Amino acid sequence: MLETVKAMATDAPVEWAFEVNPPMGGAAGEAYTNTLASSGMHPAEVLAREAIQNSVDARTKGETKVAVDFIVRSLEGQAKASFVRSAGLGSIRERANDLKMNEPNCLGALGDKAVPLNLLYINDRNTTGLAGDPKDPDSKFYRFLLSLGDGGKEHDEHGTGGSYGFGKSVYSSNSGILSIFAYSRTVDENGSPLSLLFGCGYYRKHRFNKQHFTGRSWFGQNLSGMGQQIVDPLRNSAADDMAAELGFEPRATDDLGTSVLIVDAMVAPQDILRGVEDWWWPRIVDSQLDVRVIDKDGVVNFPRPKKREDLRPFLEAYYVAKNVSPPNNKTEFRRPLTKLDNISLGVAGFKLLQKNEKDDYAVDESRVDSVALVRAPLMVVSYYRQWNVQNPGIVGTFIADDEIDDVLRAAEPPAHDRWDIGARRLQDKTGRNRLIVDRVLKSIKRNLKQCQTAASPPPPPRPKRLTVLERTLANFLTPSKKGGKPNVEPSSAPIHLTYEQEPRAEAVGDKLRLSAVFHVKLKADEELSEVPARVRITCPVLEDGQTGDPINLQINADVVFAPDTVREGWLAFDLTHQGARFQCVSEAYNPLWTVRFVPEVEPVEVK
Repeated sequence: MLETVKAMATDAPVEWAFEVNPPMGGAAGEAYTNTLASSGMHPAEVLAREAIQNSVDARTKGETKVAVDFIVRSLEGQAKASFVRSAGLGSIRERANDLKMNEPNCLGALGDKAVPLNLLYINDRNTTGLAGDPKDPDSKFYRFLLSLGDGGKEHDEHGTGGSYGFGKSVYSSNSGILSIFAYSRTVDENGSPLSLLFGCGYYRKHRFNKQHFTGRSWFGQNLSGMGQQIVDPLRNSAADDMAAELGFEPRATDDLGTSVLIVDAMVAPQDILRGVEDWWWPRIVDSQLDVRVIDKDGVVNFPRPKKREDLRPFLEAYYVAKNVSPPNNKTEFRRPLTKLDNISLGVAGFKLLQKNEKDDYAVDESRVDSVALVRAPLMVVSYYRQWNVQNPGIVGTFIADDEIDDVLRAAEPPAHDRWDIGARRLQDKTGRNRLIVDRVLKSIKRNLKQCQTAASPPPPPRPKRLTVLERTLANFLTPSKKGGKPNVEPSSAPIHLTYEQEPRAEAVGDKLRLSAVFHVKLKADEELSEVPARVRITCPVLEDGQTGDPINLQINADVVFAPDTVREGWLAFDLTHQGARFQCVSEAYNPLWTVRFVPEVEPVEVK
């Protein structure tokens, strides 16, 4: 049987095979290209993020540095004609009317040698290549080119960027004709050297010659027959020969890695370069990533994030967070996030922004007061800012602890562009995963605001003469009232609150803890001996004069109380003339925080 298959493979034509719509349906080709199409980023940024992430995830075991080249080529004349023939683009062109591709695209000018055909090659090295048996659903070849939405990496691998199985779509979505080729030098399931070449097209479902097709198409050895569609990748010498015809750089036996060719590329090299700098600078400055962007004239460009004035503050905050550059606690701050149930969350570094001679910040307005979120792959997930911009301007970089990397990865959508507390994959029995993400994001905000406040200069002293002048003007402008000062209207609530111990903070190691004791009782002139009441005791953190999130309090009382059934966050109890005594102790908190102790008591109207 094996000999029959080999003979069949030898005689099988090398061509594009379009998938016939199966009886039970299936994913349309568009599903492979639409996933990352609405991320809100420039297509070149998405390509830089996802392509490098795919390579970083495929790095060789024990290897930290990955090399990725983006090579632009433009074909004209005979070189274009030869490529069109080798790539079989004619079979795609004959369906152009049915595929209804967006324009512009190259199909209408395939036969015109004077019209350039743009190609983009993305080559990686120090990676495993598309290892394994290509027919095995768990192999890297199968996951990369044949499956959609395979989240195996979420469960099987740690410290990776991707986990949805949609990263492949970034290549085809940047092709004017939604077509790519992949050439890989790797090893098979037995560890033997293996070259593979395969083409994929991800088009819309369509009808052609009275037959329905899903829109998926594959370029390789067409072994279809007996009602079953099978397209095998070209292997070894056949793969190497076809790769040469398609313009791929040759690979030696031990030169493992994967090269992807985007046909009719729609992105410019300078945009790719900027995307690499914007999102991969942590890995670049840590010397764990080498990238080259080579334009059609052969000019080699390297990403240089350290030369970017708008990125430099984030890099400086990154060094502060890593403790490479000690903070001066005036314009630079380092803030380890408080552990959650003994789980380390990570460290943030902050850098005060300086204005230039034009009274502007070098950092783009959309990134002022933002924090670059970074985890294990060392890609910036997002420049996080969910608050109003304050003065002075500040930026930060947060480096997540490895202990929570899998949780944060689960919080990311397919575009990996944020940490979403509502992500479905965070769901667990205890709610611990969502609590971790929530604590991380809130702590980042709180620490940024605290550092911003610490960096703010104190307000200038108020001139005494101005105060006197204000009072004089106020007296002059306010009409005089006979009868002296009006009496203050007494409170109608029959409740009296006094402190036995005023709120005070005490040192607990390198933190503070606030405590207070107060009494609540009915006023002496209250005729009722007992009144239903409710109490709420909070201790919010003050941020720029605004009330922020509260810290936790432990509350003990000499009366029986329970959560109020009407008002959330309040405690119900029965208040008497004898009164109730409340003892309150806060959790330990950052000594840089300013907190306020707020007890609230009110009678409950009985209906």
